[in-house]
Amino acid sequence: MATPAFRCIRENFPNAKLTIALKSYVQKLIDGAPWFDEVLLLDSTSQSRGVQFFSLIRQIRSGGYDLGFLFPNSFSSALMFWLCGVRRSVGYRRDARSWLLTDGVYQLYENGRFRPTYMGDYYLRLCIEMGCEIRSKELELFINKESQRRVDEIFKDCNLNGRPLILLNPGAAYGSSKCWTAEGFARTADLINQQLDCNIAVVCAPHEIQLASDIEQAAKSRLINLAKQIVSLDILKALIKRCDLLITVDSGPRHIAVAFKRPVVTLMGPNDPRYTESSAEIGQVIRSDVDCLACHLKVCPKDHRCMTQIKPERVAIAGLELIQKGGNNGNRTGL
Repeated sequence: MATPAFRCIRENFPNAKLTIALKSYVQKLIDGAPWFDEVLLLDSTSQSRGVQFFSLIRQIRSGGYDLGFLFPNSFSSALMFWLCGVRRSVGYRRDARSWLLTDGVYQLYENGRFRPTYMGDYYLRLCIEMGCEIRSKELELFINKESQRRVDEIFKDCNLNGRPLILLNPGAAYGSSKCWTAEGFARTADLINQQLDCNIAVVCAPHEIQLASDIEQAAKSRLINLAKQIVSLDILKALIKRCDLLITVDSGPRHIAVAFKRPVVTLMGPNDPRYTESSAEIGQVIRSDVDCLACHLKVCPKDHRCMTQIKPERVAIAGLELIQKGGNNGNRTGL
């Protein structure tokens, strides 16, 4: 959801040297993007955390940066820019870091609390504060040739060509509160397979292989478990771009689907949908009608009712409707 802001910065500073500093696990997400001259990794297994932190500070300080955009809200990110001598740093005034910012931006409030804002607009507001002109708010990602070649191999090896491909993404890095049940995904796959001649595959992060296996075992119909493949973020991007439908919890792959204009059914419970809803999304967001929605807790302290009360029948119907429409309606509705 930060890609519109990345593009905006490049368009408004076409002759600048633009460096992005990020964690290594998301590096492949922005592979192929034309906006950056340099990529700095904020983590390394070859150095201790303290040594690596000061090494980064020296590296950034030597660059003599004139302007820094802080997309994380963390205190540590603002402290790093301050220690690095970045001449101007723009970011949100929160988490006790206002004194570290030269261009602090106040968040919008609603009834005395932060107003939920679509994250794409949240990041773009930093650009607006620096006088940038916004030409487009569309999410944008890129696929390199090697990733495309690897996905072609997966399609051939798993016999995925010739029929619609539906991807199931059951995992979420945010926490267990966002996750649905393995039985729910399995039942949804069975219901769709009864109505549509298609391929249904499960994708997930490496540490979620057991979850993918649980779904595969619980399903009565044939599922393709792509967790057995090496599916890094660059491969995941290419898979989502090729799929006919993504069924996911409210996690990163949902926004990859939006960037590639692929239909997506999103199962949402603990988070406020206003942070992630976009008019560009082709799909449906399904939520349960419970009293504790949008608690924003990473682990549910109760019975996880916001997710467990989502019925597979609703998910299957929503998915089948999107496939029948061919993903070309451009509308996003909530159920």
